[in-house]
Amino acid sequence: MSLITVLHLSCFAQDEVEENLPNIIKLNPISLAFGNINFMYQRAISKSSAVQIGANYWYRFLGTEVTGFGVRGGYQFFVTNRTKEAPEGFYVGPNLSYNSLTEKSTDESFTTFGIGLSLGYQWVWKSGISLDLGIGPMYTFAKEENTENSYEGFIPNVIIALGYNF
Repeated sequence: MSLITVLHLSCFAQDEVEENLPNIIKLNPISLAFGNINFMYQRAISKSSAVQIGANYWYRFLGTEVTGFGVRGGYQFFVTNRTKEAPEGFYVGPNLSYNSLTEKSTDESFTTFGIGLSLGYQWVWKSGISLDLGIGPMYTFAKEENTENSYEGFIPNVIIALGYNF
């Protein structure tokens, strides 16, 4: 009787972890309001971790017309990997970003480089739709080209992304 119970419980424990597909493409819809089109690709590399790369195109920044691009990358460790496999669940991880922008009216250019830490949660539904919500500090270095103007300090890094898991 006890052998049957153990076998039944071990089968039940395995059913609790749902296996997700490893890839997600994402778009940050909120960034559109701030003049930024932001796409990301995420790939689970194990049951507990994923890597993410992204690119963005700037057309406005704080009400000013600009042109520019950016790239970002990050790693996520999924803390909830015992009940949910990556790329789903609560995660923590470092990230890097680089942006280059030029103001259209003055041709002034600046670049930014940031390094940060994100805490978040990503849901993946059976339909394939995903939602990633997170926040964390990002230490940013910003420099205006051909001047002495610069900025260095912490800014918030807010993550809101809708995606598709495949």
